[in-house]
Amino acid sequence: MTAKKNTQLFALSNLPASELSMEGASWRLVKVFKHDFFAATCLYELVDGVPPCGIERVVVKFGRTQPFFGLSMKWYGQLLRRHEHDVYARLKGIAGVPRWVGCVSDTAYAIEYIDAMPLDHLPVMPEGFFDKLHALMTKIHSRGVGYCDANKKSNILVRPDGSPCLIDYQISLMIQPRLIWPLRNLIEVVVKHVQSKDIYHIFKHKRRLCPHELRSEEVALSYNRTVLHRLHRTITKPYRAMRRRFLSKQHTSGRLVSPTQDLEDHHQPEKQTWRAHKG
Repeated sequence: MTAKKNTQLFALSNLPASELSMEGASWRLVKVFKHDFFAATCLYELVDGVPPCGIERVVVKFGRTQPFFGLSMKWYGQLLRRHEHDVYARLKGIAGVPRWVGCVSDTAYAIEYIDAMPLDHLPVMPEGFFDKLHALMTKIHSRGVGYCDANKKSNILVRPDGSPCLIDYQISLMIQPRLIWPLRNLIEVVVKHVQSKDIYHIFKHKRRLCPHELRSEEVALSYNRTVLHRLHRTITKPYRAMRRRFLSKQHTSGRLVSPTQDLEDHHQPEKQTWRAHKG
């Protein structure tokens, strides 16, 4: 008996559109980079029309639209699209941040595709990369944004020339000067904390991947785990272990099958944490 597929763990219940229209141009689906509970991230290339800003390949992120146990989740997809639009608007003009291209729907949007390789796919690091990444993160912080996801090496891209690019601002936080006190101040404190963790993760990666380049003043930063950081790890570690066991069992039984699996890039090191999990 064939196991019933568990598609509720994915943002979309079916394949995304094979073709779509946006900004007066037509685009064709090429492949799916990632498809998880929250979103499906896909590569589209220009088929016809004038590309906006000369961009001929775009990354389209489809926020979650399918229900979860009968509860509508479209509101999350809409919230995701609005949030990331605001973040990209705040970071506009920073080299190393993809350019916003346009909205595809109320739950989907497109950004510039960056021809680069994720950090966790790269066998050898280019010299001086983490200094450039630190400079990029500093510019992002100067706009009042806490990146919040630098722990994931898959979000850090390395271009052929060795320059960095940061993608996926889904959980990034921003200082909101227009909010009333004390909410404005509370958010600022949280964003400042997130920014300190961004720096910690950069130098942690540098210590592990390029220890010979780590400066003496960067060593302490690479171990800068605050009380909140340690508390977060203590709380989330059991959850991650339980989640991996669940996903591993679903995968082994044949139930955990992505609706976009035939188009996905299957070299996704993050997925191996539960694909290879035992017990």
